[in-house]
Amino acid sequence: MKIFLVLHHEIMGTPEDCRADEMLFYTCDSLKKAINLIRKSGVDRWSWWEIQSQELNNPDLPEHIGYYGLRGGKLAKAPYEKCVELFKEARSKSKPIYDP
Repeated sequence: MKIFLVLHHEIMGTPEDCRADEMLFYTCDSLKKAINLIRKSGVDRWSWWEIQSQELNNPDLPEHIGYYGLRGGKLAKAPYEKCVELFKEARSKSKPIYDP
């Protein structure tokens, strides 16, 4: 049985020391369902999605299907640089959570 893994990628850290983090958010039995879950999810602007396919119980690495934007549109590549820019812009405007 083929399953689809939906990974969420997000820029984290501080504006001076940021990095991309990823987490498996969903597993689905079809690509259409995976894209629909992306469309229904609310995440920060400095993030993107990735879909991979995998045969259930197969120890091989999953196959990369593609990167997807916040609304489920397919992207040519991961928008890492743009998301770092958005993250730094948002963090520079926000008040620190803890300022001793």
